Amino acid sequence: MKKLNEKRKEYLNALRVGWFLALRQIRRANKSTTALIIFIMVLTFLNLVVVSGLLVGLIAGSFEQYREGYSGEVYISSADGRDHIENSQALVTFLENHPKVYAISPRHTASAQILGTLNDLPAKDERANSIGARLNGIDPELEEDVTGFSRFIWKGENLDPSEEGYIVVGSNLIKKYSSFADANIPGLSFLEDVDIGSRVRVSMSRESGTVSKDFIIKGIAKAKIDEISTRVFVLDRELKRMIPVNKEELQEISVKTDYEYAPILVQELKDFMGPNEARIQTSDEAIPSFLRDIESTMNVLGNALSSIALVVASITVFIVIFINAVTKRKFIGIMKGIGISPSAIQFSYVFQAMFYGILGSTIGLFLTFGILKPYFNANPIDFPFSDGILIATWSGSFTRVAILLIVTLVAGYLPAKLIIRKNTLDSILGR
Repeated sequence: MKKLNEKRKEYLNALRVGWFLALRQIRRANKSTTALIIFIMVLTFLNLVVVSGLLVGLIAGSFEQYREGYSGEVYISSADGRDHIENSQALVTFLENHPKVYAISPRHTASAQILGTLNDLPAKDERANSIGARLNGIDPELEEDVTGFSRFIWKGENLDPSEEGYIVVGSNLIKKYSSFADANIPGLSFLEDVDIGSRVRVSMSRESGTVSKDFIIKGIAKAKIDEISTRVFVLDRELKRMIPVNKEELQEISVKTDYEYAPILVQELKDFMGPNEARIQTSDEAIPSFLRDIESTMNVLGNALSSIALVVASITVFIVIFINAVTKRKFIGIMKGIGISPSAIQFSYVFQAMFYGILGSTIGLFLTFGILKPYFNANPIDFPFSDGILIATWSGSFTRVAILLIVTLVAGYLPAKLIIRKNTLDSILGR
């Protein structure tokens, strides 16, 4: 027991002496060198957190846009093998009376052919100016409450509940406005020579034949959400007249609720509806799987870049500490000669490495959460498929801080260990 107490006392004394020596060396160190090391540590931290956060944020931005612009926090669609949600009206009533549901957007959807040229028939061997598209029947006021649909109206005007005979077309369906118009993709077609005010004909197939109705294009919808930019929108009551059967049954319902409450609401709806009446998902579950695969790939790329940054930082700290120890080898030998323990000297260099790592990480945290994250939230990166944001959490950042400090401590300990192992007399004499 006595021996254990002596060892502990010796260890604590080495820590105190090492702390004292580290403070003196930091105070007397070249300020430019110290600033450079801290700057490298800040860049390393930003590489660990910000670069990977931006890569993941490219995809996370599309997830967020999908939730806010189309699906809501809970998305209900027809079950596999069915063309509508069973007992839709009972489900709508349940949602309208649920205390945690803030708004819903019931939608009718159907496949349709859109003919863009009504006056001239196509010439022989010429393709008709028509496309196949998904037709959404919406209530503009309810849709606005859930998704803010009017913000996607790029040209023209939104649908008016009091007016019939008008249509809103997604920008990627019109050659003049599509982002893919210059891509020679087999099977990809667009409406040509149509714009605001043009008359188009919407046709739907029935068992008894084809039903058609002419509409005037009132607006062009543009968004980085395929469900907006590649669909056409009419008033729900007009689409219901064209649907042959199950006119009151819906194909989609988007639900606005608290993001954290969404999984609970999904389970409540499944209990209410039964397992086979509809597909009920949170917005995260409704995201296409290929986007999830892209998110995983971005995570891997971010981790790879972060690993390179860690290696660079560790080598930098190692070189700085090693050169510092080599240039002070005579001083280290004298300290050992007057009775300062090698452990205390090693601790002094470890504390120096900790100083660089902690200060660099602190500045990095301030830059990330005080400047960069608010900036990218207010000014997302404009990518063709999403508005990129910075994904960074305090828990994830502190994990990276811990990794950075561990690497820094090892990089500070090793060179000090190598120098201190030298013979004391050789160190004093510079041999």
